[in-house]
Amino acid sequence: MRLFEKDPKTFLTEYGKENPENEVVIKTVGGNITVKLYDKTPLHRANFIRLVKSNYYVSRIFYRIVYQTAIQGGGEYLDQLDYLVPPEYISEYTHKRGAIAMARYDEGNPEKASSPTEFFIVTNAAEAQKLNGLYVVFGEVTKGMDVVDKIQQAPEYYEKPAIPVYFRIKTL
Repeated sequence: MRLFEKDPKTFLTEYGKENPENEVVIKTVGGNITVKLYDKTPLHRANFIRLVKSNYYVSRIFYRIVYQTAIQGGGEYLDQLDYLVPPEYISEYTHKRGAIAMARYDEGNPEKASSPTEFFIVTNAAEAQKLNGLYVVFGEVTKGMDVVDKIQQAPEYYEKPAIPVYFRIKTL
């Protein structure tokens, strides 16, 4: 999915103004997770809504279970898009329990821009506090932390769930 002739910041700013949605539901076979997206991170909100509306997050999986810290899902390394999301670090948004943040590639990324597709949900704030200022928090779970916890506790092998946890995301 390309952003065509515009740089990511310009495109996402325009897209965000035209698409003001700020709530999504992540549907899994184990239940639903409702997420509120923050207005103070407009580029990340717009990017996420864009991917949701384009059906990018259909038949995706939570492919990583970070021990006692978070679950991660979205597009893995082989399914990357051709842009990064400019950083929007907001000090009041920390990696608290239920926070949703975008992953980031370190190699060749001096601006510390975010992955456009890979996100994680924090399950343990004490373990995740070391991530503050490193990954952009752009929303929080408002319902369904029990579903997140079930995924976190699923059997895994080297951080990969033993049984894939598929999801799809829709706007509310």
